[in-house]
Amino acid sequence: MNDLYTRALMPGLAHLYIGEEAVAVGVCSALRRDDYITSTHRGHGHCLAKGASPDLMFAELLGKRAGYCKGKGGSMHIADPDTGNLGANAIVGGSAALAAGAAFSSKFLRQDRVVVCFFGEGALGQGVLYESMNLAQLWTLPVIYLCENNLYNEYTHFSETTAGEIAAQDHRQMERRPAAGDRRSDAHARPE
Repeated sequence: MNDLYTRALMPGLAHLYIGEEAVAVGVCSALRRDDYITSTHRGHGHCLAKGASPDLMFAELLGKRAGYCKGKGGSMHIADPDTGNLGANAIVGGSAALAAGAAFSSKFLRQDRVVVCFFGEGALGQGVLYESMNLAQLWTLPVIYLCENNLYNEYTHFSETTAGEIAAQDHRQMERRPAAGDRRSDAHARPE
């Protein structure tokens, strides 16, 4: 894809997904075909991992009528409803509310679908992400918000735009500890 872009054969911009492929493959391999995903401006890996045809995807990237969106969506707006890909979004954090809406629809229609909203750490500065996650929690929607931290908010290192540090966590620190008065026994705790 980068070769096509640098040779000016691909219209628009290209935001590569190199080095992040395992995230999309791992997540999408656990989904059913009718489950949904929403994506980012780096949506090519998500698109392929959800089962898209590489030929149709590249036709879209090259602006060809044979592409998923008839060549109109290009790199940052590729979608394939047949595989549950509700689309990539060029707006940072823009797919968060779409994911909540799709999850609401699934719950309301009793479709037993889950939605995965891929987003980058650049979206951590967008209010729509928090509003969507809050609503999803309030309404117990079947949506997973998954942050892919590649350390760059598009082209800018996260340390220049995000307060605080991202610390590595030992899984034992993240276990749910029984609160005071919690009747759960240690037998229900995660094994080490």
